[in-house]
Amino acid sequence: MDCFNEINCITCSMKSPLFNVLTQAELELINCNKRHVIFKKGEVIVKQGAPMSHVISFTSGIAKVYIESSGDRNLVLQFIKPTNFLGAPGIFADQIHYSTVAAVEQSSVCFIDINIFKKVIRENGKFAESFMELISWNGIFNYERFNCLTHKNIHGRLADSLIYLHEKIFNDRDYKISISRQDMAELTGMSKDSVIRTLKELHEDNVIDIEKGYLQVIDMDKLRKISVLG
Repeated sequence: MDCFNEINCITCSMKSPLFNVLTQAELELINCNKRHVIFKKGEVIVKQGAPMSHVISFTSGIAKVYIESSGDRNLVLQFIKPTNFLGAPGIFADQIHYSTVAAVEQSSVCFIDINIFKKVIRENGKFAESFMELISWNGIFNYERFNCLTHKNIHGRLADSLIYLHEKIFNDRDYKISISRQDMAELTGMSKDSVIRTLKELHEDNVIDIEKGYLQVIDMDKLRKISVLG
């Protein structure tokens, strides 16, 4: 983990869209109260159960957000990439992190002082509304994810996850999905062996292409059908 402060919030092209409604003075305030940190692959960015002293603006790489549970069986809620923003749900409650965030590849984030962030929210109504909208969409996403995990079979769960990764996470990388089979298992609530077996079936059915280090969706229509039938 390395810390750098040369990133300027005013000129940064990787800042969260939330910041587009801030004034110059508000951006300067956040810029003076943030810390830019680079994390190596596998390093924990925030830890579940730890006090929340900062909110996070993701600026490079890919990380996973997951709930830790007993027996080393984690549940991946989502993956994040630039320009995602993390600050809920504990920010206005007990200021505790309810999930762990870890770098899937070398990544960088800006830690913004939580008190400064709250000050800006109180003083800028448009910013507050944008942040509430972000929290709402994250909640809707999680409801849809849990509905998938509890009502779909393994083929439907895996299809949903591949669609999500294709459209939302790796859409700016030529749609080449490069996460581990273990992370895929924790995203779908499946065992690693079941993920490997089901991916092989999808490959044999020409739904996905599997290459060393990544996989790619080649028949989205068929994958969507599997998702619906699942």
